[in-house]
Amino acid sequence: MKRLSVSIPTYNRQHYLTKLINSIPEDTQIVVSDNGEFLTDVEFGNHPHFVKVSHKKVLPIFENWNAAIISSADTDYIAIPSDDDCYIKSEFPFIINVLNKYDADVFIFGNNFIDENDNVVGSYCPKDYEVLQAPLGFNKFLYSVDVRMPSIIFKKTFLDKIGYFDQKSFTLTAADSELIQRALLLGNVVFVPRIVSCYRVWPGGLTDQKIASKHWMDEIDTWTNKIIKLGREEVASVNWNKYKDELYARNLLAGCYNLYKVKNYKGVTNHLKISRYPWNAKLASHLRLLKIFSLSCLKRIYAF
Repeated sequence: MKRLSVSIPTYNRQHYLTKLINSIPEDTQIVVSDNGEFLTDVEFGNHPHFVKVSHKKVLPIFENWNAAIISSADTDYIAIPSDDDCYIKSEFPFIINVLNKYDADVFIFGNNFIDENDNVVGSYCPKDYEVLQAPLGFNKFLYSVDVRMPSIIFKKTFLDKIGYFDQKSFTLTAADSELIQRALLLGNVVFVPRIVSCYRVWPGGLTDQKIASKHWMDEIDTWTNKIIKLGREEVASVNWNKYKDELYARNLLAGCYNLYKVKNYKGVTNHLKISRYPWNAKLASHLRLLKIFSLSCLKRIYAF
């Protein structure tokens, strides 16, 4: 029987963390990296397989995520949700059956997207069962990483081998997407058409606040540069210039759309001006960039 550990980085979100822990069966190991020592033993002491690792000094985001992984030593497989995500508890027997059935490095399940009130606002789910040898899984998420971390399960020895979140290169975003793409380039993957978790999206959260920033866009380039360096050795068929610019364009558009919806039309044009132009992106992305730029200029001129 394969052993699964759920490794959780947390930072002062006890309410949502409690929901997450309550969504995990009691026979599953839970390791929590408590950033800043905000948790009390009373809340989670009754879980028979609960381990807490505390850090009095507040760690950077991805260092805390890595601390949760490092502390999950006695396991075969590891899942790494954020502290505000949750699982569908009844799906754990199914997850374990899949882990026992296939010898793979990465398992990709489906996830719901939920808001701050637990309402489902969208979902991602693989269409079919697929068992792919490295590096074929990479092509599934070439231009966008659609799955979210709670629905990805890594073989622990594989993760130890390829490395965890790159805490030196990233401080804001992209470390999770870079890790997923790196794992799909180097590992054998099973795509499983079943939703097993819920990933929380926050209006006005960190993504909304920072996605239209130079810092965000610089880290997108850092991510894609790392993957290109690795991918050129593993995959000959990918147009890497198109890969780099299409991912950049999609993040650039997401930042512009966030600014546009709050009527910050000057912010849209400024964000486009300070960002590099992704010349090798798909035609559809070029047209969307032209559209958002034109609409923002018109709104500014006519003050609609």
